[in-house]
Amino acid sequence: MTSHSIFLPVITRRQLIRVGMAAMSGFYRESLLQPHNVVASGKVNLRGAADFCIFIFLNGGASQLDTFDLKEGRWTPPDFDISTLKSGIVMPYGLFPGLATRVDRLAIVRSIEAWESAHARAQYYLQVGHSFSAARRKEMPSVGAVIASEFQSRRKESDFLPPFVAMNFNNTNAGLVREGCLPSRYGPLSLDMQQGTEFVIPETDKAAFARRRQLLNELNAASQRRIPVDSKPFQQFEAFAQSTVDMMVSPKIAQTLALSEDDRRRYGLSPLGDACLLARNLVRSDAGTRFVLISHNGWDLHANMYDKQAKVNHYTLCRELDSALSSLLSDLDKVQLADGKALLEKTFVVCVGEFGRTGGDLTVNKGRDHNRFASTALFAGAGVQGGRVIGVTDPEGQRVVKPGWEENRSIYTEDVLATIYSQMGIDWNKRITNTPSGRDFEYLEPASGTEFVGFREISPLFS
Repeated sequence: MTSHSIFLPVITRRQLIRVGMAAMSGFYRESLLQPHNVVASGKVNLRGAADFCIFIFLNGGASQLDTFDLKEGRWTPPDFDISTLKSGIVMPYGLFPGLATRVDRLAIVRSIEAWESAHARAQYYLQVGHSFSAARRKEMPSVGAVIASEFQSRRKESDFLPPFVAMNFNNTNAGLVREGCLPSRYGPLSLDMQQGTEFVIPETDKAAFARRRQLLNELNAASQRRIPVDSKPFQQFEAFAQSTVDMMVSPKIAQTLALSEDDRRRYGLSPLGDACLLARNLVRSDAGTRFVLISHNGWDLHANMYDKQAKVNHYTLCRELDSALSSLLSDLDKVQLADGKALLEKTFVVCVGEFGRTGGDLTVNKGRDHNRFASTALFAGAGVQGGRVIGVTDPEGQRVVKPGWEENRSIYTEDVLATIYSQMGIDWNKRITNTPSGRDFEYLEPASGTEFVGFREISPLFS
């Protein structure tokens, strides 16, 4: 990051080569895929209230009983400053002073349950809505890619931003699920806010960029002897490459990606804060981005979670989340659209981890281990009725005892994704019929790995 009043990202020659190589790998992989075909199977009532979705992923699994499903016990530090808010919701005000003042915008769901308790598998499940399959791992698209595909027909001629943006999955993009069997253009633009974004070309470099682009076009023309110009893979690569160039040369890109120092301080001066600030800019610009996935890293606190001397601890993570999410909700609520509505009314905000943590006393290592049987999610915007709590867990926050909705079961990952699809006006019963494996990809299957469940949107969020 920079200490200047405006953070304006740039792109270097090395970064440009890296982006180009990623595009090329997608191009050659496309030749192995058949054109995807999406068909509907069944009817659902779609809400369609959101034009955008911002998904904040608490990477590692936040402790529900030390955050938004507070369970006070001998394990609770006194500086949590536990308070009962006007809505009757009990929160650790010392950890979330900003969100405590905006709880009227939040619906807190405390009856979330996961299918997996291992990070990689649970993170995959959260992004895809399917259990991990080694045989189908590379063909199943993430929810962000599905949304990008569904919104393709609604892109405006003026749109210059990619439909799916992912942030803070680190340099290796470990854990990030991409487009699967869908075309490359629906995959995520992945940014690491610790390094800054990389797609604004400085004025002094634009002439050199144009020359390099011309050289690339000439190389492409020469390669047409081997790859017919009218072949689908070539056309898809050209579309992908052109969309990248359109974004980089757009006169609006610098304004969209610029982050002022005042805003960065308000959002917390953290990679999460910068990502949420950029997410605000992306949806405010209404220039093509529909799904923003943000990873807030560090929540896997197996040891010394309350140790304030540790570089990453429960206090630092809560402070980052509080500043970033409260500022995001506040800003989205202030932006007025042409129809008089606030931007928050068109943006569905979801905040959840891959699973929860063990309840009661801390472990012998002074932390909390994985627990798939209880976790908490936050929802806001696009018709969500705030200032409410859904679901109850036992006194130690270990298991769900009252789901809090019309289904007599916990709320699962598929229900969360069904709610996202419904909010975005997408039938989650659709399926892709001609995948490389030959097995249909259902946006959401109606059954878990062991039984029929019948997943659906979390309707109490809206009533």
